[in-house]
Amino acid sequence: MHPDPAPAAHPAAAPGRGWRRAALAGHLVLAPASVVVIVLIGFAGGGAWLVWATSAVVVALHLSVVLAARFPDAGFGLASAGMLVLVLLPMPGWSPSLVPSAACFLLVLWRQAELGGRTRRIVALAVGLAGVALAELVAIWRSAEADPAWMRTAEGLLLAGAVAGVWVAAIAATRRRERAASAQAASIDEARRAERAGIRGDLHDVIAHSLTVMIARAEAAALATPDPGAETELLEIAESGRDALDGLRAMLSVLDADPAAAPELPLSIDALPTMVAAASTSLHTVELVEEGERGALSLRAELALVRLVQEAITNALRHVEPPLAVRVQLRWTADRVRVVVQDDGGSGPRRARGSGSGLSGVRERVLAADGVFEVTEEGGWRLEAMLPVRGRR
Repeated sequence: MHPDPAPAAHPAAAPGRGWRRAALAGHLVLAPASVVVIVLIGFAGGGAWLVWATSAVVVALHLSVVLAARFPDAGFGLASAGMLVLVLLPMPGWSPSLVPSAACFLLVLWRQAELGGRTRRIVALAVGLAGVALAELVAIWRSAEADPAWMRTAEGLLLAGAVAGVWVAAIAATRRRERAASAQAASIDEARRAERAGIRGDLHDVIAHSLTVMIARAEAAALATPDPGAETELLEIAESGRDALDGLRAMLSVLDADPAAAPELPLSIDALPTMVAAASTSLHTVELVEEGERGALSLRAELALVRLVQEAITNALRHVEPPLAVRVQLRWTADRVRVVVQDDGGSGPRRARGSGSGLSGVRERVLAADGVFEVTEEGGWRLEAMLPVRGRR
């Protein structure tokens, strides 16, 4: 990952609620106070041009706060330019930093330190401190009378402390938000894993057990009945139960059904090798082949891809007699990924009893991700999808 965010030409992340409130308070408090100061400049003999120049700088500083909400770099540049002009204006009798709207620079500095990478943060701090030094040098040079050295030193330290304090506070607030967001995401992920582990446990412990008992009782009844027709029907029931149990076990194998292995549940494309390995047995050969440079998928497209592979392997294990070979192929290009899952037909199809909704669900996921889905039969079943790629990882 790059240390710096996207260039300033692109809109930045939405500002936090605290910064928005501070910006609004700054506009409501600093602008009227600056109007009063500008009036005082006029009464102090500053001249019309100085009044208008100071007014323009004040407007620019407030505009920089508005601009920084979406474009922090541009807002910081405008605020820095405004402060430079303010420092160079010949203020009668006081420091330019006493114009209240100068505090807008601190708001923009906070925004820059909040979103910028390490380099931009350091540059922002350096610009702020350099501005303080320049303001004090200009004030000393223009001073009509010798001010005590401690007064200028104290003023410079105060302003530098304000700049550094805002900078440090912005970074600390950002890191607190990042830690809170990370903890929340981890909590949600843990809850999701626990819920899925519970579902897998229920499937294994309840349904598999019930099917096993049903099969055993049907076979026992078939041996006990003297009616050949009833015996045949009962054996058919037992066979159907075995098929259902095999299908359930195949699905649990693909899903990595052991509750203790819940953290390994395939949630992303990175888990496909584990999924494929879990479905392979001595009678079932499942292989994964990936070609091209892997690209970045949207969350919806990635989930559709994983579920397609999962459903295709499950269907092959359920509906095709072993020995069976299944090939999962991913082919990446610059703008799409092609997913093909094909089985070799095994020893022939198993007798179908009912139909599920797995393929229709996969089709809906692929279409919802702006992809294309197709099912064909070429010796065995072939599931194919095209999904859009957003770019390179």
